[in-house]
Amino acid sequence: MLEMAVESAKEAGAETRIVDLRETVLPVLEPENNEQGSTAPVRLIKETAAWADGFLLATPEYHGNISGALKNWFDFLYRELSGKVAGVLAMTGGGGGDMSIVSTKNSFHWCQGFTLPFHAAASNASWTGGELDPKVRDRLVRLGRDVVRYASVIRTAWDEAKALGKGPEAGFAGFHVK
Repeated sequence: MLEMAVESAKEAGAETRIVDLRETVLPVLEPENNEQGSTAPVRLIKETAAWADGFLLATPEYHGNISGALKNWFDFLYRELSGKVAGVLAMTGGGGGDMSIVSTKNSFHWCQGFTLPFHAAASNASWTGGELDPKVRDRLVRLGRDVVRYASVIRTAWDEAKALGKGPEAGFAGFHVK
């Protein structure tokens, strides 16, 4: 599913990077451990997140929630996600993915990022003979394109607000001015 959405984003003009949290194993966050930030996996996710203007966040739904790996990814990030946009997609064993989608969006919002109001989800029943339901595929294509469409708009508005300084005229972007 993620590959389909990423391909759509590329077709819409995006430069993409994929961080696969199955391969990029992060330590469990220890807030008081200053050395964790210098590990290769943590540097990779921070640098990649800082580089990106938009995100396609994909998660399986486990026990009605996002994967532990994705939650741990969020734990290491904050400023890198602020003022950026994300599209969310989920794969479930049988449900509709609603809980993992809501949890992913909530986590992104708590980092003061924006998520698209729509998403894509599929269950095992969405696949027939190795082919994804055309309606789900259509949502993935639209999701990839819309992340590209809105990422630059939101990033530009966020940066313009930050340029106003730390005062209330900058809105919440002012909290991110160094």
